[in-house]
Amino acid sequence: MPKKILLVEPAYRSKYPPLGLMKLSTYHKLKGDDVVFVRGCNPNVRDNFWDRVYITSLFTYTWEETIKTIMYYKETLFKLSGKLFVGGILASLMPKEIFNTTGIQPIQGLLNDPKKIAQDDDVNIDGLPPDYTILKDVENQNFCYQNTDAYLGYTTRGCVWKCEFCAVKQFEPTYTPYIDIKKMIESVNVKFGERQNLLLMDNNVLASPKFNKIIDDIKKAGFTKGAVFGKTKRKRTVDFNQGLDARFLTEEKMKLLSEIPLDPMRIAFDNIKYKDTYVKAVRLAHKYGQKSMSNYILYNFKDSLEDFYERLRINIDLNEEFANDGTGVKTIIYSFPMRYIPLDAKNRDVDTGNRFWNKRYLRGVKIILNVTKGPVMPGAEFFFQAFGNDVEEFKAILLMPEDFIRNRVVKNWKKLKGSKRLKSYVRRWMDLYNSLSAIDRNKLVEVLEQNQDEMIAEAYKNGVNKNIKDLLYLHLRADTEVKKYKNE
Repeated sequence: MPKKILLVEPAYRSKYPPLGLMKLSTYHKLKGDDVVFVRGCNPNVRDNFWDRVYITSLFTYTWEETIKTIMYYKETLFKLSGKLFVGGILASLMPKEIFNTTGIQPIQGLLNDPKKIAQDDDVNIDGLPPDYTILKDVENQNFCYQNTDAYLGYTTRGCVWKCEFCAVKQFEPTYTPYIDIKKMIESVNVKFGERQNLLLMDNNVLASPKFNKIIDDIKKAGFTKGAVFGKTKRKRTVDFNQGLDARFLTEEKMKLLSEIPLDPMRIAFDNIKYKDTYVKAVRLAHKYGQKSMSNYILYNFKDSLEDFYERLRINIDLNEEFANDGTGVKTIIYSFPMRYIPLDAKNRDVDTGNRFWNKRYLRGVKIILNVTKGPVMPGAEFFFQAFGNDVEEFKAILLMPEDFIRNRVVKNWKKLKGSKRLKSYVRRWMDLYNSLSAIDRNKLVEVLEQNQDEMIAEAYKNGVNKNIKDLLYLHLRADTEVKKYKNE
């Protein structure tokens, strides 16, 4: 008799389809079971009987929404927790915390052994093709996943490194150097129809000794340079979404990558000590005609503001170099700063213990990135206006009142030069800041670092000299200054 299976993704922000649940759907449909997929705490399914409920999880900072979802469906099963299974990234990183909070023992790691979900067959669920049909159950005019037009899969698993800041060593502890992607693509074609693009979530494909074979598989699956899809001849793309490791990029491997429609090419630049390695890798990509590049830049781990600014600046300088080297290859690099969040953090706003960063600096970076919508644009003019001409100006921007950071430049700023680009209250801030001694700048940071209005007001009344006081005054009346300027 077919079993009734409920798949649940908590209602956190999620742009990628839940691959684990999609594979579970394939698994249960192969057994003849009825499968339903929902997002969040759905009252329409809560009172039904379900033989099994599977709940996925994402990052640790989705803790609150995930726990709420688990408890909601646990009550549905009349607290028979043996029929409720919780897996995913959060479940693998914080299993004890989930058990202590919900009474559910999470499934850790990959679903490569069906015994993890109390099944007696030998099917490797993680190796099954994902079921794309379930996505339509939750997509509507207000919510839609990205990359549903792509094959979602892996050509390797795990990573050869055990980086302190990365969760892969716990979620995929063993490095598997080769997975035949052709089989997954063929299965998807038969069951769900062809897909335009290929999105691979390998954590370190360049480390594989079988990299040549992986590229050969990708080309045999129809993803050669210049390949098109469908009657409309849309360009096909391959995206190693988790990034490529510059430490393993050789001329031979870059040549192989140039034979597939790689778009974008993602390379991480997590530490300034890898500057030479990173620059060499990017120049190698440019040499082989790679046009679109996306660069992950980790910050607030063990880096300083100087390190962070320099890594951003290196990409700007490389963009300028490639635009003027006479090769005709228009390689463009977008930087994507990613704030470090500890692997056991239950929210984003957590102190990592990095003495070089504070709440004020972190908030300032976030505001700048909100204006840019996430990426740091490749143009030098935009970069210097957004992040400052040097690291000292960068710090000054981060210490500004939030309203000043958001509203710094006049409408026609590109036609102007120097301080004329800045609104009057920002010019005043910069003049006052630049007049401070090193001691006074350190004192200003002490007042602002907790990003608390009460501390600013207290210091303004009692604890600082006139130079710092004038800057704190602008913090206390920032919204008034911005409104005043708009009215004028």
